[in-house]
Amino acid sequence: MRRGAVRLRWVAPEDAEAATLATWHATLDAAERAKAARFHFARDRDAYIAAHALARAMLSDVAPLPPNAWRFVSGQAGKPEVDPALGLPWLRFNISHTRGLVACAVTNRDDVGLDVEDLDRREASPGLAERHFAPAEVALLAATPPAARHETFLRVWTLKEAFVKATGDGISLGLDRFAFTLDPPRLTLEAGDAAPWRFLQWQPTPRHILAVALRRL
Repeated sequence: MRRGAVRLRWVAPEDAEAATLATWHATLDAAERAKAARFHFARDRDAYIAAHALARAMLSDVAPLPPNAWRFVSGQAGKPEVDPALGLPWLRFNISHTRGLVACAVTNRDDVGLDVEDLDRREASPGLAERHFAPAEVALLAATPPAARHETFLRVWTLKEAFVKATGDGISLGLDRFAFTLDPPRLTLEAGDAAPWRFLQWQPTPRHILAVALRRL
């Protein structure tokens, strides 16, 4: 893998045949299998299996370890990271799944965060942005025509989720302490330097929005 490269893949678990799902399931470790078994709905279980199997397969594409041999530890705020005890080159990865799509990003130089959302999901309540978004983002939504407001909300949301996942801080960082503008995505921080950050966003399918956050180390 070229230094500084970013690999990104997505899969529609609903399109996978039973044999494919069984193959993916076989690559998971005991803890992942146990968690998969606890999902009540098959679609949620299949998405979890697909996302974690995809991460293992992508890591094996760039390092000499089979998919079922990867081990992970919890980093800051519980973010999964490759177990340093494996003695492999520095790698970062992040996964996300929503109804109908799972995605994974792998890097060897950047902190990375990834979020994917389904445009067919129920629209957010009117007060959600006011409670969790920065004032500039609330103003952006207010200025957006009603027909495009749901998509704009999810574009901002995926960028914010990808950012907090890349930092490893989770939502404890405070979603109103930073703001995004769109086209192209740009970050403004209440405190800190936004210069090391890069953001990518597009629709991998007509019904999904995906965002990637990268922090150059």
